[in-house]
Amino acid sequence: MTTMFGINSSISSMLSTDSAIASYQNQVNTKKKIQQPSDDPVASQQIDTLRRSLSGNTAYQKNVSTATAVSDQSNAALSDISTQLSSIQNKLQQAMNGTSSSSTRDILAKEISTATDQIDSYKTTTDTNGNSLFPANSSQLITYPIGDSRSVAATLTQSQVFNFTASSGSSAGSTVDLSTLLQNTQTAIKNNDSSAMGDALNQIQDAISHMSDAQGQQSVLATQISDQDNRLANQALTMKTTKSSYEEVDYKEVLPEIVASQTQLEAQQDVFSVVAKSSLFDKLG
Repeated sequence: MTTMFGINSSISSMLSTDSAIASYQNQVNTKKKIQQPSDDPVASQQIDTLRRSLSGNTAYQKNVSTATAVSDQSNAALSDISTQLSSIQNKLQQAMNGTSSSSTRDILAKEISTATDQIDSYKTTTDTNGNSLFPANSSQLITYPIGDSRSVAATLTQSQVFNFTASSGSSAGSTVDLSTLLQNTQTAIKNNDSSAMGDALNQIQDAISHMSDAQGQQSVLATQISDQDNRLANQALTMKTTKSSYEEVDYKEVLPEIVASQTQLEAQQDVFSVVAKSSLFDKLG
């Protein structure tokens, strides 16, 4: 009985060690520390939580990417509008020159008309998703979820871009529509109305200053989006590193365990051989 107990005990020990070796080798082959949740329930739960968090992070990063594209497009549009306004200002100053002929003023008015059309086109321009680049009002302004309980707009409304307050002249203190101003500018040039042209020149300078402010607002939005992009990237890296520590095999830890287990198995096999021989001799009497 004692000998049989020893044999069974040796077999059990060898099977246990062999199972451990197989488990370690499986970890090496799959590069995964945990093969099934029961291997480490706590770590498995942490991995599932991190996997869900990473999925949410990826969705936020996609929204950030979309918001960045819209913001860049808006900034380019504002920059072009500013350039067009500076060009219009220059042409108006040429038209106000007392030596300008009627034909010259007509040419300048047509050039301003072309620039005006370019500026007005941004009212109907759409972004890469088909939405208005500059929505008509704040209720139509799209905000992008870029974090838990955090959303951000990527552009400005039409009123923020195309409306401004006149600082001088007959409209001082009043809200001026940029398109209307530029149409009136063309009319003033064609009519050679020096008073109206002077008024328009002052308001165009206001419009240029306003556009600079609008670009500043757009820059603030772009910075918010960029900062969140960096935060999300850092969060993703941290979560991936943590997830990796839970599920990926550590070769420096596993390989010595395999060697130790193989050594242990060899020792157990030696013990089994001795016990088995002893049992055989007992039977032979």
